[in-house]
Amino acid sequence: MSKGTKSFLTVAAITLVITVTIGVVCASVGEQNISVLFDGIKVLIDGKEISLSDANGNEVEPFIYNGTTYIPIRAVSEELGKSVRWDAENKRVLINASSLDEIPMLDLGFDTNYIPLPDINAEKVIEKALSENQVFRDGVIFEKTSGYEKIVSREDCYILLIDENGNYITVGETEQDGGYRDILIVKYDKDGNEIKRQTYGGSDFDMAYAAKYNPKMGIVISGVSQSKDGDFANDNNTPFVACIDTDTLKVKWHTNVQIANSVFCVTDDAVFIVRNEGEPYNGRDTLKLFVVKLDRDGNKVWQTEPLEQSIQCIAELSDGRIIIVQQFFDNTGNGVNGWITCYDKNGKKLSDIKAECFGEVTPTNDGGFITVSVRNIKTIPQPAYISAIWFDTETVATKYSKDGKVEWRKTYDNVKDAIGVDIVIPQSDGSVIIDAE
Repeated sequence: MSKGTKSFLTVAAITLVITVTIGVVCASVGEQNISVLFDGIKVLIDGKEISLSDANGNEVEPFIYNGTTYIPIRAVSEELGKSVRWDAENKRVLINASSLDEIPMLDLGFDTNYIPLPDINAEKVIEKALSENQVFRDGVIFEKTSGYEKIVSREDCYILLIDENGNYITVGETEQDGGYRDILIVKYDKDGNEIKRQTYGGSDFDMAYAAKYNPKMGIVISGVSQSKDGDFANDNNTPFVACIDTDTLKVKWHTNVQIANSVFCVTDDAVFIVRNEGEPYNGRDTLKLFVVKLDRDGNKVWQTEPLEQSIQCIAELSDGRIIIVQQFFDNTGNGVNGWITCYDKNGKKLSDIKAECFGEVTPTNDGGFITVSVRNIKTIPQPAYISAIWFDTETVATKYSKDGKVEWRKTYDNVKDAIGVDIVIPQSDGSVIIDAE
């Protein structure tokens, strides 16, 4: 049978389903005696004959009445991947993509304290787009070469980095005897061939959560070790940051941090981390955190004054100044304000900037920087069987000058009223690359 004939049969079957649906909806109330014609009618979908039965598995034969062919809607719908339910109260036939779709959607009415932000000089934004052969992953734009495709197909490729020579570095985990997991770093050449691998950990669980690369500093990872022995041994399951030599994959140094996430900055000659440098936290008072500068050997150089609330990002500007982004919360736990604080290269505080939106910072060549913030606009109605909260979001990009003045701001919301994030990737020349998940 030709491809065209298959398509026709599929359409014909769907048309019959629609005909039956209309018959059910428009039928008059009451009983009638009618005469129908049984003529050995067969139903084929994509050239394959299907068996026709009711909900109890009893065979049902199609028939013709007044020139219209009637077939069992349940049998055909289920063959097409749809579920069918009879709504007796409202006398409706419900056809859905799956049985889960019969569950009503819930609107939680969650208050996000959303305040729209006006664009500022948005016409000054220079926008580019990812090419079809590019992909944005782990904060890096990769070319989808055969080597890239080969590497990302691996199950242990959790985090992917690339060095200045085009070599790939993956940071993931591997299971050891007894079910414990260790951190695994593997280095590949540009064609996806393995160069070297190294496992890190001890006799318990060791996990990596984030990784960054700098040609002069090496590979820097953050994670948690539950091992009292091994590469990152400690007694309190303390999160750590570790510096790894790119060539040998050996640990150069590691140090404790407050939380294992991506809030650390790696430069040519330093790593900036977040941790408590004061008295041990008693669990009652406000936790005071410091941003600490470590040198190439992991030694402490300087620290900031104690900072409050949530530290979102640390970045080094092109002239050596350090930017720290903080988010402040109200008594309901909602983030309501942000501060961008600037320090000189010796740790002296220079200025504070109050920010209406705040997030990751990308330095620009002119001494300024671009921040990108993903903001929750509202909740999206969701099925009752989903426990997470779905948000509709918008992405706000803001360009600051060297003096901390807003040069432009633009809001992106191409994915409207649905789950999805507008990806805005700032470039050092002050332009942005945009994409949507």
